[in-house]
Amino acid sequence: MTSEVEPTYSPGPNPTLKRAWERQRTYSKNATAAQKRFFLLRIGILVLSVLATLLAVLHSELVDFLGDSHQTVKVIHYILLLVPIALSVLLAGAVKFDKGGNWILLRGSAEAIKREIYCYRAQVGEYSDNTSRDAKLARKVKVISQRLKGTTVHHTSFSPYEGEVSRRKRSSLSKDKTSKDKKRQEAQQHHQDDKFSDLTPEHYLVWRVEDQFKWYRKRTRKLDIQLHGYQWGVYILGGVGSFLVALGQDTSVAVTTALAAAFSSFLELKRVETTLIAYNQAADDLYDISTWWHGLSDQEKSEKFELLVISTERTIQSENVGWVQEMNDALAELYGETEQSEDKGTNPSPSKKVDTK
Repeated sequence: MTSEVEPTYSPGPNPTLKRAWERQRTYSKNATAAQKRFFLLRIGILVLSVLATLLAVLHSELVDFLGDSHQTVKVIHYILLLVPIALSVLLAGAVKFDKGGNWILLRGSAEAIKREIYCYRAQVGEYSDNTSRDAKLARKVKVISQRLKGTTVHHTSFSPYEGEVSRRKRSSLSKDKTSKDKKRQEAQQHHQDDKFSDLTPEHYLVWRVEDQFKWYRKRTRKLDIQLHGYQWGVYILGGVGSFLVALGQDTSVAVTTALAAAFSSFLELKRVETTLIAYNQAADDLYDISTWWHGLSDQEKSEKFELLVISTERTIQSENVGWVQEMNDALAELYGETEQSEDKGTNPSPSKKVDTK
């Protein structure tokens, strides 16, 4: 699924398209940052839950072996008191200050703007009229951005701001040491997507269809490793737990159970299996679209370019909309369980499923 394209030369960035790309990159960068914060916090909660179980088992064993008055036992006792407190603080902070919906909303908006940009550059649909497509793109970007008004996204600052992306790019280019390096860089750019030129069918196929296909396949390989790695971890820990029961180490089984539950919770937290399925399906659809396109005659390609763009964008949009809905449902379950735990005054057990890219 690889095609060759001729170099393209564009007169310069269109101001409207430039601002659309800046908004898209701003949303994308902040979505990535919010996602990292969210998962680090949730993983920290899982780690503390397992640590609490481990310390409780260790404290029980040392009390029987060393007695209550031993210094080591006292230290572990105090740590065991601090862990649930720290866990409660993290849970409260996660609910109050780091709602996971931020990165979902930003990611969805970034993908929506990117979809409009590629339709604009391909000049299909409502962007086929060159005299008004700039105004239509600006209006579309405004509508997408307005959907974020009133959400928790605007409770935080954006970094970088729109405009910083272009300034940083210009700054990095100005640091080239020799004209030879600049010429080589320009030559490479001529064979890559400059993000601003209008797209021919061949360019769209390579820079949108095939590029997105490769992204899906790359992500599925990583998700497959995660899924099988953590699933095997659950099975192995289950076997270790059964072995400990056979040895009469019943108290130690709590640790292996907590670890197995943490592994399962991590898979649910990232929705690894459902995301893997969705990415595979989207990649298959894009491959079918590419195969269909290569089977057309030159005349048919010129007539059906708009169908190529619409089919591709719908495929990507369907995957993205499904992912957003899946994540929103997962967050509703996650925060529902967290609030119930706080109302009861208990810490959530690591054996509970924690659901939430």
